Amino acid sequence: MPLFLQIFQYSGFISTEVSNLVLLWLIVTKSSSSLGSYKYIMMSYAVFSIVYGVVEILTQPTTHIHGACMMLYVNSFLKYDKPIALVLAGVFCASFALFVALLDTHFVYRYFAICRPQDMSQFHGVRLLRLYIIPITFFILSYLVVTILVAPTDRKDKYMKEANNETYGEDTTRLSYLGVLYFYKDESSGKTVISWPDFTYCAYACGVMQTCIITVAICGWKTWRKMENVEGSMSKKTKDMNSQLFRALVLQTLIPLCTMFAPVGALIILPIFSIAVGKLANAPSLYAGFYPALDALVIIFMIRDYRNTVLCRKAESSISISPAAQYPSNYVSRDLDF
Repeated sequence: MPLFLQIFQYSGFISTEVSNLVLLWLIVTKSSSSLGSYKYIMMSYAVFSIVYGVVEILTQPTTHIHGACMMLYVNSFLKYDKPIALVLAGVFCASFALFVALLDTHFVYRYFAICRPQDMSQFHGVRLLRLYIIPITFFILSYLVVTILVAPTDRKDKYMKEANNETYGEDTTRLSYLGVLYFYKDESSGKTVISWPDFTYCAYACGVMQTCIITVAICGWKTWRKMENVEGSMSKKTKDMNSQLFRALVLQTLIPLCTMFAPVGALIILPIFSIAVGKLANAPSLYAGFYPALDALVIIFMIRDYRNTVLCRKAESSISISPAAQYPSNYVSRDLDF
């Protein structure tokens, strides 16, 4: 593996673990009571980021595109241990689907808290786990899809052997990888053959990202509109907390949209047109290693209580909460907890 890739991956791992451990400590010790159950969603995301960092460093994924094929192989000390490495590659890819789905849970929860507070009882206590049904389903389904539809084959070994050896000095037959090969020449007839399992994977992966992005856009838009409509009836403290959380969520969405969703989508689609990008194909993996750290930093510096603690500032004097009578009739103070 090129030295710069190793440096970036280990740097991403260290920054992810440190920033998310700090975030967990801040959530547990410095969270405002107005966060309510939302702090558990934040905690679960931080824990996932820590676990994801471990998976990423154990996998150390390297990506290469040649012709109509895109290959992601394990490049850690486990790369020649095929049974374990293939599981790691599958978990790494499935973790991306889990990541985008977990991001959705933030927006869905905020949507219910702002737009449908009368239904917030559906997420109190153990019932909060309902929010994780879809993310876990996406994770399991994605693992099965990548390990079945884009598993290693002799044809992919042969197709990528020379290109992979020239670029990374690796023999594909020894590697544990997942890869798509959209087209190939039939040796007996000379005709171009379409690999429908690989196209099915492409449709699935792009569909998951599009579904999650659309969900974020719809929930985010409706939440923002509702916040604008009820702004005058909210207490200053609730309004302030809403604004902090909404700004954090916007950044949490824009950063991965530019650094992960678009690049990963491009990696999946480029081989269809036989567009090679060389070692730049590893960019999404590097971004994926750093994003959990950036995500934690966004929350730390966008939530005032956390920012003041990290920067050793004195907490601002608390703002009194308006009486419950100031809320519209369909709002109850406890339902506005985040």
